[in-house]
Amino acid sequence: MSQEVLYRKWRPQLFADVAGQQPITTTLRNAVAGATPAHAYLFTGPRGTGKTTTGRILAKAVNCTAPEAGEPCEHCQSCESFNQGRALDLIELDAASNRGIDEVRALREAAGYAPNSARYKVYLIDEVHMLTDAAFNALLKTLEEPPPHVIFILATTEVHRIPATILSRCQRFDFRRITLNASVYRLRTIADGEGIEVAPGSLEAIARHATGSLRDGVNLLDQLVAYHGNALDLEGVQRGLGLVIDERTTELARAAITHDLASGLTLIAGARDDGVEIRAFIREVVNTLRAVLMLKAGAGDQLSVSDAQGAELAALAASAQGPDIVSALRALGSLDYAGDPYDSLPAEVAFASLAVGLLEPTMAAAPPRAVAPSPAPAAAAPSAQRPERRTAPAATSAPRTPRPAPQPPQARREPAPEGATQQVETRDAPRGPGASPMELPDAENASPELLALRAQWGKIREGARQRSNVAGALLNTVWHIKSFDDDVVELGFRFPAMVTKLQEDVKALQAIVETCSEAAGRQVRVTAVVWDVLATASPAPQAAAAAAGGGRPSGGASHLLEEALRAGAVRIEE
Repeated sequence: MSQEVLYRKWRPQLFADVAGQQPITTTLRNAVAGATPAHAYLFTGPRGTGKTTTGRILAKAVNCTAPEAGEPCEHCQSCESFNQGRALDLIELDAASNRGIDEVRALREAAGYAPNSARYKVYLIDEVHMLTDAAFNALLKTLEEPPPHVIFILATTEVHRIPATILSRCQRFDFRRITLNASVYRLRTIADGEGIEVAPGSLEAIARHATGSLRDGVNLLDQLVAYHGNALDLEGVQRGLGLVIDERTTELARAAITHDLASGLTLIAGARDDGVEIRAFIREVVNTLRAVLMLKAGAGDQLSVSDAQGAELAALAASAQGPDIVSALRALGSLDYAGDPYDSLPAEVAFASLAVGLLEPTMAAAPPRAVAPSPAPAAAAPSAQRPERRTAPAATSAPRTPRPAPQPPQARREPAPEGATQQVETRDAPRGPGASPMELPDAENASPELLALRAQWGKIREGARQRSNVAGALLNTVWHIKSFDDDVVELGFRFPAMVTKLQEDVKALQAIVETCSEAAGRQVRVTAVVWDVLATASPAPQAAAAAAGGGRPSGGASHLLEEALRAGAVRIEE
């Protein structure tokens, strides 16, 4: 006999049981109570926040023969058929596997028939963003004016991929990530119902690890019970979640704040030699630094730590300075392990850079270093002599954005050939994806979060390239990060063809989403638009200098040369 998993066994059956979505459930409950349901709904939001569950409850409520204040009565024949999963008038479709125009045509034909036994025939289409453009077009008319006995419920995690023509025909409800308190309350209800004994702080750790997805939280609880049994202690929960329980995390946080290079490198090396996953180890150090920062700012009431740990963190916060805590957070909070969570080198390099006082990406940039000019020629060069090789002058003005100004390369003098009267001076062109390709006119009004993400422009481009060749090719064109608001990263492209290609290639878009999420430090969504500003934006200092030295490229391959100059190449003329 198969055991039903907890998240299915405890799936909410009433609007009141849906955690953390009170504005949405109240609106839907009032619509059912007033017998005024809409003909089409769009539920959007992160995974595990109740979109499909709420759609099923709505389908049951509108077909209930005796609803109570908008809630299904749970006793009538219709409610029982919905609860047992045998309601013929609830048609659930997965758009990921039924995404073509033929499936939508079949849906349109079936929608014209009356319900089997209920009042409404409800179509619940999950992952609706996976439908093709032709399928969306075929659905338009039916979605706008469906038969009076049909209700459409569309659910998606990527609302930016839904055409505007579909959005305008639906009532849209945005499901938010479930708060920590709401997740803990629901997990406690499930634990009590299943007879699970949970130590104080354990449910909070599970809910925090689930990052706002209640389904993930219930699955974690189910997994921990399968390993530890019906008695969960805090240490077992933390180890089961992959959290590092190690006093060295606090010691490393202290060393980062005090810039103690020897102690920090020793602690990281010790954790590596003990087989500790360095990525998880540093994540706990970052959590410790965050707690210290909150205590320093007087926001310690929001922390859920034990008394002993709270006293230790309070002592550390009292002896630390705010800028030192922020610098440590910035240095250790944006590490990239390149797929190897046990590699200690990224952590060691980041800690060493912090300890020795290297400037960080979002701090003010130092002014460019001046390059010594070439000595004056002793005599005029012969007219038949080959012209000297020229280099671009160093940029003299700092960028308008808070991003670090790229340092001009050090001049390298080469011995003049025999008979020459002037030394030849060359420079090494900056390489790699470190610097931004252009200066944006909106930089002065951009938010600090947007500026921090723009500072990782090169990291985003390289990470996307490693995941997808198509994504790498798209990010080798003229683009930039236009906005970052409400967990949505908007990429602006100069050419509409790049936007269209990114919208059509799911793998390339997913590669960019994953890279932007790593750079932002949390899960984000990505959308692409055409940004006219890029046509007039100034190139980066090194690219501008190169263009000034060699003139604007011309000819059939001018756009390739222009992009090379934007990427930091130095034009050399013979």
